[in-house]
Amino acid sequence: MPEVSQVHIDAALTNVCVAYSNPNFVADLIAPPVAVRKQSDRYFIYDAARERFRSSNDRRAPGAEASEVDFALSNDNYYCEDHALESVIPDEERENADPPIQPEIDRTEFLLEKIILNKELVLATRIRTGSDIPGETLSGTSQWSDYTNSDPVTAVETRKATIQEAVQVIPNTLVLSYPVYAKVRLHPKVTERTQYMTLGTADPKTLATLFDVEQVLVARTMKNVAAPGQSPSLEYVWGKDAFLCYVPPRPALKRVAFAYSFVWTMAPGNVAGYVVEVWRENRRKADMIRVQRYYDQKVIAPGAIYIWKSAVA
Repeated sequence: MPEVSQVHIDAALTNVCVAYSNPNFVADLIAPPVAVRKQSDRYFIYDAARERFRSSNDRRAPGAEASEVDFALSNDNYYCEDHALESVIPDEERENADPPIQPEIDRTEFLLEKIILNKELVLATRIRTGSDIPGETLSGTSQWSDYTNSDPVTAVETRKATIQEAVQVIPNTLVLSYPVYAKVRLHPKVTERTQYMTLGTADPKTLATLFDVEQVLVARTMKNVAAPGQSPSLEYVWGKDAFLCYVPPRPALKRVAFAYSFVWTMAPGNVAGYVVEVWRENRRKADMIRVQRYYDQKVIAPGAIYIWKSAVA
């Protein structure tokens, strides 16, 4: 364990984390980050009883007071745990690197991607196995890979109404795991509607227009389920599932949202919630690098999502 005095925060490498982008990950797109000043706190859930949709008598007689109305606030709590990984950069590797800073950048992105992967896995498990998440499991002729009997366009349109009835917002995001995307874009019910919209096979933007949502996200993230030392065995994090949800244009706790990712942005030395620390370990003739981020993913409104499990065979 390094002495505190030996550890310093590397601002340049922290900025590498902030600038890093990988379109394969979707967790931060469906559970957008919300910056918080405290590592742990409570947050309010606005008008959970949907009082604003209740009709109230607004007639006022002369000299009388107006009818008083109000709404209730429920609350929940979050705790931004520290998610951190570290790696070693041997002197020999640095001596052979060109440019010399490249090992730090490579390690930073490697560690960051593993942290983001874990975040993706946790949210995928929450959505795919949560007992409070509305959805259905498709099989046989109902699966969207059955081009003769299934109709993904109608299925999505039907569940828009389900979500709107539950949380009074129209879902704006359709997420397809890559196996589902590969089948849906070639589905006859899709191609017959998009043949004049695109020169080739429907892409996510074309599908968004077809399904009448703001965005179609393709979840391409993979995980290696093999034990360390064994031959890699890769699986899609989101399996063969698809889901429809509502993501607000900008994070705000007084708006309906399926989920948020609370990010502690007041941790010492952080930039946008990221911290990269480096220190020297002379006994190993190496430099150490640690990447960390404090966050907590919370499902805010389970009714703002609908999942189709095993959407394709």
